[in-house]
Amino acid sequence: MKKIIQYLFLGLFLQSLVACENDEVKTYMSAQTQAPKLTSTQTNYVLSANTANDSTVSLTWARSDYGFSAASKYTLQIAKAGTNFAAPKEISLGNATSFKYTTADFNQLAILQGLKPSTVGQLEIRVKSSISESVADLYSNTLTVSVTPYIVVINYPSLWVAGDYQGWNPATAPKISSRNSNGIYEGYVWISGGTRQFKLTSQPDWNGIAYGWASSTTTGTDVAGTINTSGGNLFVPGDGYFLIKANTNTNTWSATKTTWSIIGDAPEGSNWSNDIPMQFDATKNVWKATTKLNVGSLKFRANSGWTINLGDTGADLSLEYDGTDIKIPANLTGTRTITLDLKAGNYTYTIE
Repeated sequence: MKKIIQYLFLGLFLQSLVACENDEVKTYMSAQTQAPKLTSTQTNYVLSANTANDSTVSLTWARSDYGFSAASKYTLQIAKAGTNFAAPKEISLGNATSFKYTTADFNQLAILQGLKPSTVGQLEIRVKSSISESVADLYSNTLTVSVTPYIVVINYPSLWVAGDYQGWNPATAPKISSRNSNGIYEGYVWISGGTRQFKLTSQPDWNGIAYGWASSTTTGTDVAGTINTSGGNLFVPGDGYFLIKANTNTNTWSATKTTWSIIGDAPEGSNWSNDIPMQFDATKNVWKATTKLNVGSLKFRANSGWTINLGDTGADLSLEYDGTDIKIPANLTGTRTITLDLKAGNYTYTIE
């Protein structure tokens, strides 16, 4: 029994020595390590679609040092500021010590991380250095950069609305678009002047398919009917801003005249019952309203009704039919200019 007890104490003693030795090694390694040092060419990025393919963001870092020869592998981590890298975008870069983003890629990353187009936001960037699972990772300094993303304009399959109101020139004509690429098109077009006649062309010239009048009925300022490739000109009965729809599967079309307004509990004087009218800017092809905003919500709607209304489901300045109410936080209160842009399937808004 004594021998068993002696062996037991001896084993415990040896384990304690090993534990002490391991502690000493870890402390020694910690004293010798050096995390990578991250730098960027700039810390304020105002992104633009005009430089989409340029290498706008350049990141570099000094190699980490573990106090002994080790092959480090680096991972770039980028997250919205204030999230403590809870769900970062990670890019494994092997032993590289630099990385570049094009404007387009960095813009998409910023939006996916929760930054809003046309609004200044902040991202945090750091580099993780790893050598093995048994050795703790090293992290660089955290670099905070200000980023103003831009709205990405998607070129959907389209039909060009060429008519005498714009000189019968498809190349400069506004478009209606098929957001689902399924032969169903829609778009908002300002038609004013001339006889307000037009055709829908499949490309920005007269060499493709041109859809024209087969039959139409008119109710007030609205038009509905059928189209074909051998008919006459389509038309709208008066000047205005029209929602034009065309279905090339069923050869049907319609035009609905619209005016736009905002409504909600954020616009002062509205209270979800009174519309704040917007004015059309024919030069820029957008709708605008300058009004006082309070903390609350708002939506856009056509013709002071709910048949056609737009909200922002993704909170990304992109609009959807029957979308979520647009939230107005405290930092957007006061007198603001609200712009509604309904060009070619890319329905967006800004609050300035």
